[in-house]
Amino acid sequence: MPILRNLLASICKLQMKRLTVTRLGFGLRRSVSHSNLPVRVYPLLRFASSYVQQRLAIWEEEVRKDKLVGKSADIEVHVEGKKMVTGIAGVLTPLDVLKAVSDAGYAPDLHLLAVLNKAHPWDLSRPIEASCTLQFIPTHSDSELAHTTLWHSSAHLLGWALEKQFGDELLLCDGPSLKSGGFYYDGLVRRGLSGEDRGMDEIPQLLRPDGQLYNVTDADVRDLEITMKAFAKKKASFQRLVVSRSVAEHMFRYNPFKLHFLSRIPLTESVTLYRCGDFIDLCRGPHVPHTGYLRAHKLLRTGGAQWDASQGLKHQPLSRIYGIAFSNVERLRAWQIAQEDAAKRDHRLIAKKQGLFSVNSLAPGSPFMLPHGTRIVQRLMDFLRGEYRRFGYEEVVTPLLFNKDLWVTSGHWENYKEDMFVVGGGNTCGSGHTEGEHEEIHGLKPMNCPGHCLLFANAAKSYRELPVRLAEFSPLHRNEASGALTGLTRVRKFHQDDAHIFCTPAQITSEIISTLQFIDRVYKIFKFPSYELTLSTRPAQNYIGTISQWEDAENQLRTALNATGRDWTIKEGDGAFYGPKIDIMVNDAMGRAHQTATIQLDFQLPQRFGLKYQAEDGGFHAPVIVHRAILGSIERMMAILIEHYAGKWPFWLSPRQAIVIPVGMEYLEYAQSVWQELSGRGVDTSAGNKRFWYVDVDETDHSLAKRIREAQKAQYNFMLVAGERERASKQVTVRRRDGTNIGTMSLEEVASMFGKLETAFE
Repeated sequence: MPILRNLLASICKLQMKRLTVTRLGFGLRRSVSHSNLPVRVYPLLRFASSYVQQRLAIWEEEVRKDKLVGKSADIEVHVEGKKMVTGIAGVLTPLDVLKAVSDAGYAPDLHLLAVLNKAHPWDLSRPIEASCTLQFIPTHSDSELAHTTLWHSSAHLLGWALEKQFGDELLLCDGPSLKSGGFYYDGLVRRGLSGEDRGMDEIPQLLRPDGQLYNVTDADVRDLEITMKAFAKKKASFQRLVVSRSVAEHMFRYNPFKLHFLSRIPLTESVTLYRCGDFIDLCRGPHVPHTGYLRAHKLLRTGGAQWDASQGLKHQPLSRIYGIAFSNVERLRAWQIAQEDAAKRDHRLIAKKQGLFSVNSLAPGSPFMLPHGTRIVQRLMDFLRGEYRRFGYEEVVTPLLFNKDLWVTSGHWENYKEDMFVVGGGNTCGSGHTEGEHEEIHGLKPMNCPGHCLLFANAAKSYRELPVRLAEFSPLHRNEASGALTGLTRVRKFHQDDAHIFCTPAQITSEIISTLQFIDRVYKIFKFPSYELTLSTRPAQNYIGTISQWEDAENQLRTALNATGRDWTIKEGDGAFYGPKIDIMVNDAMGRAHQTATIQLDFQLPQRFGLKYQAEDGGFHAPVIVHRAILGSIERMMAILIEHYAGKWPFWLSPRQAIVIPVGMEYLEYAQSVWQELSGRGVDTSAGNKRFWYVDVDETDHSLAKRIREAQKAQYNFMLVAGERERASKQVTVRRRDGTNIGTMSLEEVASMFGKLETAFE
């Protein structure tokens, strides 16, 4: 035995001489060979098992207690109305049902989860408590539920990998799926931490900015992916457990962030936990059956995150890691290709090249529209104004700043104050105002509906005057978190194509049909490939109005949706507390879905503002308000359109409709006269009905070929070439953006062509 030990020791020493270990980022080591040995990369797990083992022990004890509860009632489960399976309540699972009906084409390993009674998502391994109907969601389903379940489960996989990689130095916060697609997990990494017990009062101290804080790096992300792939191969099952709040607090006593979440749950309510492998987290679920379903994932990037702005902490250094997951590798690869295309179409990149807007740190979330960007904004607004006349709207302008009392009346002060910009009064030096005169509290409006309610109440209304349709483009302000601000899609100051329809209950159907026709016309003009309609109905609890009011309103919305002749879906119980709604998801040229238009019925605001109209019977009744937007916000729709068109604007919406290019500098004067004629520069435009366009003139002395290439790169719709022949005949040679040579045309013919393109929205 001593000889064997000595031999092994010698081998170890020899190997140590031949290998040098170097550190790559945080949590990764690479063995670098000085001979012909292969290079091997593997994660360095800094995992300390103390609190993890305590968590697992508590879990096992609670599972043991749960098994002691007697279960004997028989139940019947109907599978989509075709098969019936019997079993014991609290024992029979959807997975058992799948196995029982596998002969009918229900392969257990090809499904993610179940839905009970068409309303309740359910883990395949979760026992069923009562007789019910079951639907099964296939692994490759494109439904929102399938995607969010994959993403949420992937967040747990990431949390497990984070704990393995950073050990006691990590405190996890939250890891949800994202409505926009994908998932993330927030965590705090601090050097020198241990798995000791902590209270919520330690959070500010943990968040203090000092040298002990650590920001997750790209190298860490690569390590995490290696670990996640290894965990996915384990096929660790997702297990669900319901415990009391006190048990959950004991289980997570080392993590003040989890304790904070638990403190928001009433003591009498239970807490749902999920486990995969050694990882346990607070979660409502549902989840995929096991981690093997999560092999097609990709971590995308790291970023910062805020903890809790209400605590007034300026420095909130959480690390956030974003990821995406799909049901198979092929879908992940297709998504990656689409992302590469999307990166080329990024509205921020194209807008910079085309000089559409800019941002400045002194006005975060408030884009500066440059001249060419302003052209697009004005064109969109002018387009909608024309449609307002077609559909019977009146445009109004209401104040930007309202007294706090308005927001109290509307309910925004109670429910939306954190997202508003509140303006406090104060003495202005030299203004002559007396002390205390300027002490009122005001708020910048985040939406137009309260102001429109004041307008409606400004004069008595008869049923004969209804519906009243008020539209407005005034700027709105919402206090978005600074970390969420992005280009034109997430901003603090924006313009919404906001409108409110005040109508009688009997007019709801006709108004919704008209609004849906409005939406359809606009989206066809924008040439969006398709859009989806979804009806959200009365929530189970916390709604205002009577059930009969809701049922009548929902039936009218159904009638209006059916009148479109389009397919539509329903989200039971997903309506706002003040009324049912229709959401519209539009698909762009890349197949991405964007929520833009919305139609929302509101029974609440008329009551809050005491709005009345005199009915035909002489009595006074509250109107129904229809909140509606077609584009959503002008800025966000502009971003969507930039990416939808890839910067190649249709003529009617283009900020660069044409450019006049002289063949040589000797023809510049003629080119400038063409430019003036078509653009209206230096022309009295107050008289006559003559139309003008966004036309520029190229005054550089580059070669003709180069100037044409530059015009094509700048996405001018037309190039008007002016040389000796054109000057002599008072014409121009017209080329399209794609290089097609249309030929020689007079300026009257060019103007006629431009006019027809604008009229046809081409």
